[in-house]
Amino acid sequence: MKDIQYAAKDGRISVYKYDTDRFKSENITVYFALPASREKSVARSLLLSVLKRGTKKYPSQKQINERLDELYATLVNLKNQKFDGVQLLGVSADVIYSSYTENGEDLLPDALEVIGQMMYHPNFDENTGRFRKEYIESEKENYKSIILSQINEPRTYAAIRCREEMFASLGVLEKLDTMCEKIDNVTDEEIYNCYLELINEAKIMVFYVGKRSAEDICEQIKRMATTRCDFVSNPKDIKPKLLPQLEKPQEITESSDITQGRLVMGFNCGITWRDDEYYATLLCNEILGASPISKLMMNVREAMSLCYECSSVYNSARGAIFVTTGIDSDKFELAKNAIFAQIQDIQNGKISETEFLAAKKSILNVYSAVADSPNAIERFYLGRIVNGIDVDIPEFIEKINALSIEQVVAAANKLTPHTIYFLRGEGDNDE
Repeated sequence: MKDIQYAAKDGRISVYKYDTDRFKSENITVYFALPASREKSVARSLLLSVLKRGTKKYPSQKQINERLDELYATLVNLKNQKFDGVQLLGVSADVIYSSYTENGEDLLPDALEVIGQMMYHPNFDENTGRFRKEYIESEKENYKSIILSQINEPRTYAAIRCREEMFASLGVLEKLDTMCEKIDNVTDEEIYNCYLELINEAKIMVFYVGKRSAEDICEQIKRMATTRCDFVSNPKDIKPKLLPQLEKPQEITESSDITQGRLVMGFNCGITWRDDEYYATLLCNEILGASPISKLMMNVREAMSLCYECSSVYNSARGAIFVTTGIDSDKFELAKNAIFAQIQDIQNGKISETEFLAAKKSILNVYSAVADSPNAIERFYLGRIVNGIDVDIPEFIEKINALSIEQVVAAANKLTPHTIYFLRGEGDNDE
């Protein structure tokens, strides 16, 4: 990737740098890369939250925030990224440049000092030498609140349930209905062991957006870190887990005390972002339901008036497309057949030049704006780095521009229905 500079130090710190001077701040994320583990997933998520609660130097979250306020309100966020074979636990900081501080102070070393305190010097209980129990219990309640909010929001719940059922055979997702129990059952010792694994076995992977050199960032991270390992993952050797083909789609219906049903349909295509057909599949999804003038919106919503919204999303890690909509429960068969019809139209080449060009423009507008945001830059490149995909933004745009309708039709013909999930609404509708 021509847009990314790379530097490494001692085989344990990798820095990926996107060079730009268009922002008033520099953005850095320090990731700790570990082999993915479904069994440790909950404990690792709790660990990341507990680490922000206090350090030896800044014993409480309030004192951490006060120190960050002194650094011109530097923003620090936690990140938890999961890929096939790799999990990245990270802390990011958005720091203004010295040219915008009162006395020209260089704030990045101070921000990294706070991150180093959080990761390497937690405020352990003096008696046990482990994480404070009150921190763990508090973060467990916060985590459960997030899970319960997903369960209680029909749109989110239906989308997650469809993915659970569709990907069940792959063993890659925790079940939503058992997550709270899993959170309760995680022990203090498991969280502490995950911490030891993180500081002793994780490889440090840094993504930086700004004007400094990658070598300079390497040196600063070396001063912050105490990791002494050499865990190396070769992304190209990690094969994505893909869905098996089904003879016929599975249908799951559940009921809820809601006034409007939620229909989520999962389609298997087997095309991931490592495949040559990825770009055509991305454009196929845009034509189907990702853009405001997609076939789903213009036909299922506008022409047929079956729903208020209907959209699709492409899961390029698993090679699947999901269509989601909210419908009156008695319109289930009508909506399902209408969605099938839009996909069949694309498969049969019924794509107008206007639809095709509008979908291209929609994608290009999104990706042309990636360079306008440090977080968007990181999101674009991080997944490609971890998955060993050597494509930068200009090349991505070039590949989209070069697509033909025939390539989109070929990608669409890889789509097969896999899982149809319907959350039937059985609540009263006063209207």
